[in-house]
Amino acid sequence: MSQAIKVASFNLKHDSFLARKNAWQYRRDLISQLIRQSNAAIIGVQELIPSMRDDIMARLSDYYTIRGFGRNKNLEDEQAAILLKNGDTTICFDKMFWLSKHPEKLGSRAYYAVFPRICTVCEAYVRELDSRIRVFNTHFDHICGMARTLSVRIILQYMHELNQVEKLPTILMGDMNAKPHSKPIRILSENRHEYPDVHLTSIWQNFSQKEICNTYHGFRGKHKGDPIDYIFISDEFVLEDAYIDQTNFNGRYPSDHYPLVATLRLKKETD
Repeated sequence: MSQAIKVASFNLKHDSFLARKNAWQYRRDLISQLIRQSNAAIIGVQELIPSMRDDIMARLSDYYTIRGFGRNKNLEDEQAAILLKNGDTTICFDKMFWLSKHPEKLGSRAYYAVFPRICTVCEAYVRELDSRIRVFNTHFDHICGMARTLSVRIILQYMHELNQVEKLPTILMGDMNAKPHSKPIRILSENRHEYPDVHLTSIWQNFSQKEICNTYHGFRGKHKGDPIDYIFISDEFVLEDAYIDQTNFNGRYPSDHYPLVATLRLKKETD
């Protein structure tokens, strides 16, 4: 019988020249502590740059392995990486593709996108589930709606193509920079696409209307607004619990996004 696992999506916020008290050097220990405390088997992170990755691995390499590369043609810059818990997961396959009309072209971007955008996909055997699963982690463009819609369609195409090789329980997570009623999110949550083998459910459906809040809070801990971070699950999963992790450390937030966390198990024949 499969047991439950935790998965999470977490935008870590790369540094900017305006970061000041929220600069990475003041947050890296908080983020590492939060990740460790989560006990999540799989975590999709966004805005991870190489120096941040080095810092996290210096603190968490005994607990997690990271898969993913940077988004530019040299595989540097921001990563939409996936952390997998050592001992609980065995990595079987991973790759990265670009959210453009040429997704296998390194550094390519959608025509109106400000930066190249990427998706990392990883297949792993998860001990608690006694099954292999497939996980996609991504970060959509923050300006252009057309680029976000193209990103959804590219990811769905890859899901379908990988399902033709072997259909696996699937998770899609990430910072999608889009609100729940936007076109790209409705394509996913309402399954408005051409692939009958791909059927996803947003974990936000497990929240009451009062519980739904903006997952981006700008280091201020605010709640008002709609989420832009998501976890979608395929029909093989049962969602047991979901929450927004609003942990702070004496008023200091590890990032400008709240982590989104879900507890999942695989369906049994009797479910």
